[in-house]
Amino acid sequence: MVLKSPIRKIGERRIRPGFTLIEAALAILIIGILSAVAVPKFALVLDQYRVNSAARRIQYDISLARQHAISSSSTRTIQFTLGSSTYWIAGLSDLNHPGQSYSVDLTASPYSCLLSSAALGGDTILSFDMHGQPDSGGTVTVQCGDVNQTVTINSDTGQATIP
Repeated sequence: MVLKSPIRKIGERRIRPGFTLIEAALAILIIGILSAVAVPKFALVLDQYRVNSAARRIQYDISLARQHAISSSSTRTIQFTLGSSTYWIAGLSDLNHPGQSYSVDLTASPYSCLLSSAALGGDTILSFDMHGQPDSGGTVTVQCGDVNQTVTINSDTGQATIP
């Protein structure tokens, strides 16, 4: 059995199979164009994911504060701080740092978002009484890049929803 070499001879020159410089440049150009189109769309999808995650976290934490108010028969308060994009729940301990108050920094990973507004009855504080009734309703808005998501709190039930 004779194996043929991938090298062919033309006259005295040997020609090896491969890409020419023009072919390689065209392939790099096509990859560059596809990347230029895909990167902005990826950034938008990432912002949408982050803002939805942050809004769900706020929604769940509002529900958590309400449930703790009912189970402990005491008032639970959530304070939103717009300047630092943080919020904390008075009377609850942080799960990762026992002895510290339960707090969430929305600018930290994985959210990397801003708390753009918190309109809760004229202030940025939401309180639940011992029966789980809120002192007010309102909205909390989170922003990542150009993407916004609003959490709405029902003034009668205290239920937080994301439309």
